[in-house]
Amino acid sequence: MTSLQNLIQQNLNPFDQNTFRPGNFWQERPDIALEVNGIHWSILQTIDQIITQIGKDNATRTYLLSGDRGAGKSYLLGRLKRQLNDKAFFAYIGPWPDSDYLWRHTLRNTVDSLIYVPEGQSESQLLLWLKGLPSLHHRSFAKWVLGERGRFIQDLKASFPVGIYNGKEFFGVLYDLATNPDLRSLAYSWLKGDNLDKEELKVLRVKQPIDSEDAAQKILNNIGRIATSTQPIVLCFDNLDSIPKLPNGKLDLQSLFNLNSTIHNEKLRNFLVLISLVTSTWQNNRKAIQPADLDRIHQALRLKSINLDQAAALWAARLESLHLKAQPKPSSGIAPLSRDWLEHYFPGKKTLPRNTLDLGRKLIDYYKRHGKMPELKADGKTNEQDTIDTVDNSQEKILANFQLAWNKEFQAVQKQVTRIGQFTSPELIWRLRQVLEALKLPQISR
Repeated sequence: MTSLQNLIQQNLNPFDQNTFRPGNFWQERPDIALEVNGIHWSILQTIDQIITQIGKDNATRTYLLSGDRGAGKSYLLGRLKRQLNDKAFFAYIGPWPDSDYLWRHTLRNTVDSLIYVPEGQSESQLLLWLKGLPSLHHRSFAKWVLGERGRFIQDLKASFPVGIYNGKEFFGVLYDLATNPDLRSLAYSWLKGDNLDKEELKVLRVKQPIDSEDAAQKILNNIGRIATSTQPIVLCFDNLDSIPKLPNGKLDLQSLFNLNSTIHNEKLRNFLVLISLVTSTWQNNRKAIQPADLDRIHQALRLKSINLDQAAALWAARLESLHLKAQPKPSSGIAPLSRDWLEHYFPGKKTLPRNTLDLGRKLIDYYKRHGKMPELKADGKTNEQDTIDTVDNSQEKILANFQLAWNKEFQAVQKQVTRIGQFTSPELIWRLRQVLEALKLPQISR
């Protein structure tokens, strides 16, 4: 028999910080068992209803998601994708290196996301998207894709007689994506805006790459127009505290709102634009946004704090895997933690998901070091020598934590990046600047 105490000593902290700081939801593989359904449930239901309505009227809408740091905005976007991917296609769009390339950045990230396979599916969002085209309403996908390339293009041009930019080349590239494994990677690279050479363009039968903001905007428009025959596309803009800054030091959110207004003004159809921002960031930058662009926000959705029952449920979800292995069975679903600690640290009966998980991490770290929980006195205070904020700053601990974080990030990037040509010139320059700044080299030009 293995006691809960021994299991905690032998395993990684179930509240390790690397497990609750999500980013791109297509690169994360969260444990669904750790979700607590009641948290932010009303917002999830609201987004569900919005997607359903867009599926009916194809009218693009924009919503702002705001919340304090640690409220769970990025996690909520991932949850929306997991639970609603059968009703919409989801694209994760992180911070961009240069606002002059924002349309190209948005197109690239959208196409990158469409290549991923949703949970429970065997095919990518892109193939599911293609299968929903009107040309398939009267024939099977197999017969459609095995037909001649010219017939394929003509069928789609007939289905979309107006509003498609560079239709012959665009539909031809879609044909190669759907039918030719040898050309699929090349077609995918063209669609997301890679700088292909003349021979590669010739193989795809296209004249030039998507190398301008105007072309990227029109290709994104093509995707939206075709999506009206299938499912809406949700563009999730997240982690915006890292976007470029204006000369006055404020974030260049105006560029994003320019893009959003253009999506509406040019009647790009069948999109749901979700803009996720820290509440303080939004408050500090809102006055710099043009009023006409603010009017394009249909509604602001605020992520609220969670109550202590929900906080305890978060703890229980994290500890469950250890509890299932423990003998004897723990007397409480959150053992060795207790609700007293939630009452002590959050006297207002409200907290944020990240703060809850961080408290759990500190308590379990203490438990792993001392073999017991710190003493909580009757007056709600703790002994100074039992403080849970004591950090193990030994070189071994620092290196171990760094190694965990490094391995996680390296594996995620390794899966995503297969060749340097996947990045645009601004993205490569941005990454080089980040490396030089990390090395503390002076006079890094922005």
